[in-house]
Amino acid sequence: MNKKRILRAILPGIRTKLSFFTAILIVSILGITSTLHYNQQKKALEDKLESELKTPLEYINSVVLDLENLTRSLVMIEEFKLRVKEKKKELKQYKRTIVSKETGLLGSLKDFGKSLGLNLKRNNVYRSVDTYFTRYLSEKEIDDFESKVRAELRKENGAPIESTTYKYIKGFAEKTALARITVERAKIRIIEIEEELQSIESELLDSSLVPKRKNTLSVEKSNLINERKYNEKTIPANERKSLNYETLLTKALQNFFRGSHKDHITSIGLMPDKIRILSFDRTGKESLDTGLLFPESSNTGKKLLKLSEYLETKKSIFAEKNVMNLVREKYLPTAYEVGGRQYEVVFRPVFRNPKTAERAKLITEILSDNESGFLDYFKEDLKISEQLRELILKLRTRVTELRKLGKVMPGADPTYRSLAESYKELIKKRELKFQELIPNKSAFEIQAKKWNENYSTLVEKKKQITNEITDWGNKLKTPPKESETVFTLEEIQEKIRNLESLLEETNDHIQRVLLSKDDWTIFKEAKLNDAILEIRNAALEDFAFVPFQTGPSGLIRYYKDDKEREVQIAKYKQFREWILSGHSETVLPKPKGKFSFSDSGILVRSRTESEEMMWSLDETPVLLSMENGSGLVYELLEKDLLGFNVIIIDRTEGYRQIKKNREEQIRYASIIAVLGILSAYILAWFFVRKIKIISKKTEEIERGNLNITFPNAGYDEIGILSESLNDMVHGLKEREEMKGELVAAEEIQKRLLPGTLPTSLEDKIELAAFYKAMTGVGGDYYDFIELKEGKLAFCIGDVSNHGVGPAIVMALFRTQIRAILRKGERNLKKILLEVNGSLYEDTPDHIFVTFFLGVFDPEKSSVEYISAGHVKPMFYDSSTNKIHELPAGGLPLGMDENQFFESTIERRVITLDSGDFFFQYTDGFDEARSPSGEFFGKSRIAKLLLMNGNEHPNLLLKKMVSDLETHTAQNLSQPGMSNLNDDIAMIAIRKK
Repeated sequence: MNKKRILRAILPGIRTKLSFFTAILIVSILGITSTLHYNQQKKALEDKLESELKTPLEYINSVVLDLENLTRSLVMIEEFKLRVKEKKKELKQYKRTIVSKETGLLGSLKDFGKSLGLNLKRNNVYRSVDTYFTRYLSEKEIDDFESKVRAELRKENGAPIESTTYKYIKGFAEKTALARITVERAKIRIIEIEEELQSIESELLDSSLVPKRKNTLSVEKSNLINERKYNEKTIPANERKSLNYETLLTKALQNFFRGSHKDHITSIGLMPDKIRILSFDRTGKESLDTGLLFPESSNTGKKLLKLSEYLETKKSIFAEKNVMNLVREKYLPTAYEVGGRQYEVVFRPVFRNPKTAERAKLITEILSDNESGFLDYFKEDLKISEQLRELILKLRTRVTELRKLGKVMPGADPTYRSLAESYKELIKKRELKFQELIPNKSAFEIQAKKWNENYSTLVEKKKQITNEITDWGNKLKTPPKESETVFTLEEIQEKIRNLESLLEETNDHIQRVLLSKDDWTIFKEAKLNDAILEIRNAALEDFAFVPFQTGPSGLIRYYKDDKEREVQIAKYKQFREWILSGHSETVLPKPKGKFSFSDSGILVRSRTESEEMMWSLDETPVLLSMENGSGLVYELLEKDLLGFNVIIIDRTEGYRQIKKNREEQIRYASIIAVLGILSAYILAWFFVRKIKIISKKTEEIERGNLNITFPNAGYDEIGILSESLNDMVHGLKEREEMKGELVAAEEIQKRLLPGTLPTSLEDKIELAAFYKAMTGVGGDYYDFIELKEGKLAFCIGDVSNHGVGPAIVMALFRTQIRAILRKGERNLKKILLEVNGSLYEDTPDHIFVTFFLGVFDPEKSSVEYISAGHVKPMFYDSSTNKIHELPAGGLPLGMDENQFFESTIERRVITLDSGDFFFQYTDGFDEARSPSGEFFGKSRIAKLLLMNGNEHPNLLLKKMVSDLETHTAQNLSQPGMSNLNDDIAMIAIRKK
């Protein structure tokens, strides 16, 4: 008791616990709400900046692409000029030589002299003429191209740039082009040198080679090696020159457009003091910086750009060689803190040709998502690509032959035309295969069904509103009937105005739905199918044309407008037909339809160059190997990756404001928490006062005082507790009284069981018995009764149910059995019939007794027995060392009338030899449960009997009880109630 008092004094009470719990609850709620509020503010700030950044970033992307296109176009113009001179020399071999007679004045005089009989004749004149294969982009076409590019370069006021400015810009383009061509020539020459060296090496290995020739070859070899070294040095030097001059060209263009960029970026809402955007090409060379456009932006992230962590991240991204890793990675904003300011940096890839890159990225998404639905088509695409490769080899061979002959253009050659037709058939076959194997057809059906339902609903709504307007309009014209509700003129007019407004909204909604019918902007399946079908055509157009407009706007229009898609696809088709027709190298055909090739930009490739690209695209499968990352989509993304935009966002002010709001919220929350805890403590004291009174009285009950009454504590839970405790005390009193009665009943029942076992036959047999009632008193019963003729009667029984009632039945049953035996009745069957008759008449239907009765005859050493529904006894045969379950059965006593009962019972006899063991028990023994619910079981009883069959019955029963205690985790040797699930009784007889 002292220990309890000490612990109660030391450990926190209910008031403290309740206050502590309240504090935790309040702090948790305030903490969670504060965190949620902080995250919401942070997310709102991020969303706001993201929305503000979207349009400027798209514009910056388009500016980067414009700058890249202008740079590429200017360099390409200069390259063309240089290449035209080279091409003229290169293609001169394909010119045709035409022989004709001498013409002109001299030719006429010779003809006149010949007519006069003079021996004169005209000489042959040899001249070279162009063929189809000697034509390339002419200087006039290049000049036209240059004029269009120059027209793109205008001042801020829209005026053309001066010649000096253009010449300055053009100078960088010339030097870049010269450096590139020098690199290209050097690489080609190195390949030629390698081939020549291989030839020389082979000749030098010839043992019959004469010394003079050997010396000549050695000199040639040495010269070639020196030339190769020179070209190998030339390549990196000119590559550096090319990059440097291209950088100067880009900066010149950037500086030239700085004013127009600044005005446009300002108009679309870029916040230069908070956001800075830098553009880099793939090598890390800077091409645009908004810090150069806005003085207030130049300081944004100035220190960050020198931070080692930022530089390492930038370096790792620019050093990544696998473009798929760059495309798949969703680069999340990286947070940096520099000089007390908070920055977020985002890296976003920029692609040279958005129309091709976006399609390629869509395809890679389904591949990275392990979308297997398209794999069947990709396999077919691979097969057709292989067929096209074989056909392209034939086409290329035929074109080479035609070029050497120089007489017939490809379009006029039957063999070329036949191969071109086969080429078209394979392209058509590829398209048909896609339509056949398309895995997402159901998505289009669902989309169409959804659109039709939406449209039908709106049309029906429109019709309903129109009818209502008509009905209300009629109310203005006709007076109401007697049964109709009367409306004023103003109410009717107001109702009509509301309906007309609703009708207008519905019409607008219908128009939006009509426009959205063919809109693919958010229809991913349609965009994906288009990407797979049209990616080659888009890449071909990107190769052949330099567009006037860059950025994603063209693709957005393409996805949004069905007519735009029809025009573009028709343009793709006609461009392919022009290539395969083989009639013109540089003049595009007149378009068949409402479009112009000029919409695609400027044609900067000849038909032959476009043909080579078309062949390359068509013979490359869309997906070759997903594991190795090979195929057309990967090659296009690799080629089109232009560089990265680096977005630096200064979030300092926003975070400071959020932090300030959070601190203010925490201050108010702390005040609320303190007030809440104090309130909880006061309320807890009020309630605990009542609990303390109840606690003191329960201590009295603990000391054994049951004359306690708990005070009335109201109608709340404490009041209910007080009433329940009063009922509990009353119940405890009754239980104590009943417990005393049960103890007395247990003592009485013990007296009814044999106090000592019979000793008259101890020279013949050994006896033992065990009894344990579930509730102190029970319905199990056993008995040993000595008969006058020297025999021993023994019995065991089990009354259904438990407790006092079955105990009473057992007591009466014992008295009746003993009385019948005293009368001298020895017929076991008659004994059971007599007992059954009285039990059936005197007990309720749910009360019955399973009973086993046996008689041991010492003269015969036999046991005569009969069973009424009791468990089968076990018999240990010492001669064979085996356990037998003796036959038994019958209907329990008191269950039915004697007429039927008699037919179920049967008298049996067994003989006991020396060492044999007879064991009988009630079902509470084998059905005793462990804490986990497992039965003790008959097999375990048989095993114990087999192992201890040679022991005295007392030792056997002790061993069985010990194992039973272990199994049930119960102490069965103590008097009183137990936690058993049934009463247990057992008897054992061993023949000496």
